[in-house]
Amino acid sequence: MKQRWIIVLCLWFSLPVLKADFIGYQIDNQLRKTVVPFELSNNLIIVPVMLNDSLPMKFILDTGVRTTLLMDDQPDFLEISHTRTVQVAGMGNSDAIEAYIASNISLTLPGISGKGQSLVILKSPYLNLASHLGMEVHGIIGYDFFNHFVVEINYPARKLTIYDPNYFKPSARFHSVPLRLVNDRPYIDALLEQATHSALKGSFLLDTGASYGLLLEIDDDTAVTLPEKHVPAIVGWGLGGEIEGNIGRLKKFSIGKFRMKNVLASYITKNVREPVSDDQKRIGSVGGEILSRFHLILDYKEGKLYLKKNSQYSRPFEYNLSGLDIIATGADYTTFKVVHVLDNSPAAIAGVQSGDILISVDGKGIGDLSLEDLTAMFRKSSVSRIRLIVWRNDQGLIEIKFRLKRMI
Repeated sequence: MKQRWIIVLCLWFSLPVLKADFIGYQIDNQLRKTVVPFELSNNLIIVPVMLNDSLPMKFILDTGVRTTLLMDDQPDFLEISHTRTVQVAGMGNSDAIEAYIASNISLTLPGISGKGQSLVILKSPYLNLASHLGMEVHGIIGYDFFNHFVVEINYPARKLTIYDPNYFKPSARFHSVPLRLVNDRPYIDALLEQATHSALKGSFLLDTGASYGLLLEIDDDTAVTLPEKHVPAIVGWGLGGEIEGNIGRLKKFSIGKFRMKNVLASYITKNVREPVSDDQKRIGSVGGEILSRFHLILDYKEGKLYLKKNSQYSRPFEYNLSGLDIIATGADYTTFKVVHVLDNSPAAIAGVQSGDILISVDGKGIGDLSLEDLTAMFRKSSVSRIRLIVWRNDQGLIEIKFRLKRMI
């Protein structure tokens, strides 16, 4: 399965601080910090948001985007007016897509108010986030939020601690690395050792809105090389659709004093790259599969990233051991459909086909499983066997068995 990117009942309470006509975001209490719970799906942070004080929504918290995005699939009564139409380009195979700008929007998170915000509203659900996450997601929030606060992310506890940057003091237990903003997006320097044992230092986008661990960009200007052992894959989804590439492994990847071994990396070919400094260009991105192994703090104002290992730091890096790419469909996202089967993978050899609908996995009915559960099951030890019952339109119910196998 690809790594990708309900409405829940929340207690929305705070002690209001009266500030007339403020623009931006503020913490709604006198403590100068607040805690925001989040859901985690495929390494993506999903926060509750109230838009225009009328509709509860869910947004991905994404350092990789500059402007807040909203999908245009909301009910008509939301009545958001727009000021102008724009063209938005993104990674993927499609051309630029049409969107429009809405201004003076209110966005509220638990304990936090946002006034006078601007949104880029996509005219069609290009990202199709719900199918890849197995839950409804309405938008993406990025720089406009992070720039107002110091944001602490505790992945195992599923909570954000949001600080007023003027009153934040980092704990000595965290290791800090320099963080710099380029076009409103955060970058860090990191060191990788490739399969050929060649070391390469470069600048990496810090991207909490990406499920993968590491994305490396290959072109004539970099020394990034595709490992001899690799598999072709759809490595992600962007505004432009599917992002095609390859999956391989690095010997090591280092951020500051932290060194991770046998790291999985996604490789893409990209001809245009964002300048990061006078002498250095971006060579890749660090995503949630790596970031979720840390307790981390982002301080845009001071240009610092603070890191501390969490309980997930030592878990092995594993790619999908089945070869199946599955999405969630249906009104409640509990119908799971095979959309791609990797050539020569265990699932392909056993006879699973694109279009198959999963009915049960290892004796568990699909109604008892989430998309996140399936992702975990297909990353178990390579000695694990999988028993599927699938529905195929022209054949009915079919039983298929195979053994999971590490392909990378």
